[in-house]
Amino acid sequence: MIAKTLVWVAFLQGSALMLPAQPDLSAVDAYARSLPFRGEKNLLCITDSLTNPFTTDLEKGRAIFIWITEFIEYDCASLNRPEAEPESALHPLYYTWQQSQLILRTRRTRCDGFAFMFTTMCRLAGIYATTLEGYARFAGRKIDPATVQPNHAWNAACFDGEWYESDATAAAGQCENGKFLRIYGSEFFRMNDQLLERLYIPINDSRNSTNSGRIILKF
Repeated sequence: MIAKTLVWVAFLQGSALMLPAQPDLSAVDAYARSLPFRGEKNLLCITDSLTNPFTTDLEKGRAIFIWITEFIEYDCASLNRPEAEPESALHPLYYTWQQSQLILRTRRTRCDGFAFMFTTMCRLAGIYATTLEGYARFAGRKIDPATVQPNHAWNAACFDGEWYESDATAAAGQCENGKFLRIYGSEFFRMNDQLLERLYIPINDSRNSTNSGRIILKF
C-alpha cells in the first residue's frame, strides 16, 4: 500500500486526547531503548532479546513498540520501497524475511513497514496482532465513506486478553522538509476511543469486532 508523507503526524500528535491512568512502563521503555541491535538482521533474536525479561503481553508489546519507534525512521524520501509481494514463492515466509531484512538494513520504512514490523514481532513473541489498513484523516477533514481511499496502516494487538490499537508510524515522529524528525508520541500506543474515532477509519477489521462503533469500510 502506498502511504502518504507524514505531514499529518504533527496534527495527530497535537489533537490526540490523553489516555487515562496507565501502568508504569518506564522500565520497559528504558530497556528497549538501550538495545539498538546495530547490524543485527535476525528479527527473532531481536524480538527474543526485547521480550524475554518480561512476563505480560502488555510489557512485551510495549518493548517491541518502543524499539520500533526508537530505531526505525519514516522513509520520507521513499528510498527503500520493497518489491511487491509475489503471488507465489518457494517458501511462504520468503516475503516476510525479505521485507524484514530491508527494514533492518536501512532502518527506514513507511507506514505499511512499521505495521508489518509490529505485527511480525508481536507474533514472534506469542502476542496475537494484525495489521489494519484504512484512512487516517488529514487535518481532521471529513471523509466520505463511499469514495475514501486507504492511505495508512496501523495495528491491533491483543494484550493479556484485551484488544488495543497502536500506530507506531505516528508515534515515531514526522517528516519536515523531506527529513525525518523523531518525536515520540506516547498516545499512539493503546490508543483511546476518542482518538480512534476522530482520526482512523479501517477498511476491514480482522478481529471481526464492531470496533467500538467506529466506521469500518468493506469493499
